[in-house]
Amino acid sequence: MSGVKLWGAAMVLAATQVLAQQAVIDSQTKERVVGELVSRFGAAEEARIRRGVEQVAARWWEEDGDSNAFAAFCRDSFLPSGELGPAFARLEAALEQVEGHLHEIRRELTTPLDLDTGPVMRVDELLARLDLGSHLTEDLFRTKVAHWALLNFPVHSLAERLQDGPAWDRETWARSRLMDRFALRVPAPVAQKVTQALLAADQYIASYNIPMDLLRDGSGAPLSPQGLRLISHWGLRDELKSWYGQPGGLQRQRVIQELMLRIVRQEVPQGFINSDRLLFDPFTGKVQAANGFSPTAEELSFEPNTRYRLWLANFHALRGVDPYSPTAPTAIARTFELERQIPEAEVEKVLTEVLSAQEVRRLAKLIATRLGRPLEPFDLWYAGFTSRAGLSEDELNGKVGERYPAVESFQKDLPNILQKLGFAPETAAFLAERIVVDPARGA
Repeated sequence: MSGVKLWGAAMVLAATQVLAQQAVIDSQTKERVVGELVSRFGAAEEARIRRGVEQVAARWWEEDGDSNAFAAFCRDSFLPSGELGPAFARLEAALEQVEGHLHEIRRELTTPLDLDTGPVMRVDELLARLDLGSHLTEDLFRTKVAHWALLNFPVHSLAERLQDGPAWDRETWARSRLMDRFALRVPAPVAQKVTQALLAADQYIASYNIPMDLLRDGSGAPLSPQGLRLISHWGLRDELKSWYGQPGGLQRQRVIQELMLRIVRQEVPQGFINSDRLLFDPFTGKVQAANGFSPTAEELSFEPNTRYRLWLANFHALRGVDPYSPTAPTAIARTFELERQIPEAEVEKVLTEVLSAQEVRRLAKLIATRLGRPLEPFDLWYAGFTSRAGLSEDELNGKVGERYPAVESFQKDLPNILQKLGFAPETAAFLAERIVVDPARGA
């Protein structure tokens, strides 16, 4: 048996075991319904009928009705193959409208958190928690739109797509992708908890800005120009990369690395984050008041494991989805099988091959030779092979600021930028008319 088929069989077995614990439709009822539908629509439809009935039964809850209601729904809702095209087109168009407008609403509710529109007010934080889309799946099942789709169209596993997908036409792929919407039936309170946990984590990261001009390395001299604020970790990473080949760059890189380690260990003073009240030496942990401020004891203390409290909250929220995801019963499985659409084993294989390749060892030696020193952990981000190497963050900011002194000037130059990236003039103009450039609050 091939690896794909063996994996698929294992997932079906796991799904059967989980569903057996939640099933409200017994096997006798399912067989009776299958028999009735086959008698009505013919043996040529049996495979579709059997799969559709199984899919609906697996997601039929007690609140949906008893076995008689299940049987009646299947009898009234099954479509022969010849009628699937128009029905699918209608469902696709309707969901496009619903999900598109919900996305528009969600974008509006989170705008003050995503974009730098001014100070974030308490009402902004509360509105961002309002997720109207968290009830959509529940509503689709409650109205039995989801059950109708499950009865008539297959929910494909990743194994099926890998095995059969190359032979599918565009219509088959469209139907398969749309049915991903109904693969999970997650109660609205569970989905809302996930939304809130992820939102809290996003807010934490978006506001985790480091005042680089207040970092010290023991000499007492500032390492960066006044006012430079960098988000962790993207901004810190890019700043570290910019110091390759610069005078004094190695020491600055070591300071940034030590700061990153302290962030991971939660050993950064609370008053130093996104503030201008403290001077901080990440090597010694020494803290001093800055700009004449008198910091409080709380500001001088380290974070109370905030990073990992939010991480744990995400874990618990996502684990709450597990009982409602029989074919991908963990967040990691859902990430690989449902979201990224690539088997975990394949990702592990690729990473192992890359990291164990002789080319990597030779590349490491080349980098060490270029740097004239043994490699350090942060050299994972060595930037000497790119055109931006040797340009500091300040130089890059200066060049961008000179060319685009305001958001409006960048917006106006989008067609030209897109053409330089290889887009045809008409395509560049089409895209530029539909792109709005806004200043982001985070990364």
